[in-house]
Amino acid sequence: MSHDLKNRLKSGGTVAVCNTDFPTPRLVEFVGGLGFDAVFIDCEHASTDFKEVEDLARAARASGMASIVRPWSNEIGLINRYLSCGVDGIQAPHVDTPVELAAIAHGITQWEGDHTKKLFVAMIESKAALVNLPKMLASEAVDVFYIGALDLAQSMGLKGQPEHPKVRQAVEDAIGMIERAGRVAGMNVQGNLHMVEHYRRLGLRWINVHVKTFVAGPARTFLDGVRETRVVERA
Repeated sequence: MSHDLKNRLKSGGTVAVCNTDFPTPRLVEFVGGLGFDAVFIDCEHASTDFKEVEDLARAARASGMASIVRPWSNEIGLINRYLSCGVDGIQAPHVDTPVELAAIAHGITQWEGDHTKKLFVAMIESKAALVNLPKMLASEAVDVFYIGALDLAQSMGLKGQPEHPKVRQAVEDAIGMIERAGRVAGMNVQGNLHMVEHYRRLGLRWINVHVKTFVAGPARTFLDGVRETRVVERA
């Protein structure tokens, strides 16, 4: 599956990725049945352990999706252990310099299996990473350059404000730079589903979304309706 996505990206295609937030194999299979191309497994900000990663990767394969794991650090032994869990790629956090990127890319080549079939997603999520982005774009080892808007906002002194005009401009400039270089830009659109078309026009082709985004909005609408009905009944 990872090889298919590599080819799709090289041919200019777009990939839809889902962060299941509360990952279980059954939820992964359900998401796969909806038509997503890849599932994102977070091991940086979640409690998912190695055994769970194996089960989630297996569920992804069964439902026709690739699986991408984000480790809590870019230590090569850790990354290669995740690859041995059967995931289709690594989303490396906090890649700030060409040297760091090269070290991760080289480490992946040391994995015991066929590393050429694995996806390498490099997260650009600081002011330093943006400064170094033009040089990092020269690396052929990277499949996707992924903008982390939340951490970027914090790096810019705007913690918790990924929608701040300065952050949004920095994000859009980075997407444009990546696209003009002929590379693949990725990002999580968070709750801004209405912005997907806008970002696609800018060149975003690896598009991630939280499953909780699909739950929260309809749930609030439902609850508002229930509460409104109660008020009418009392009247």
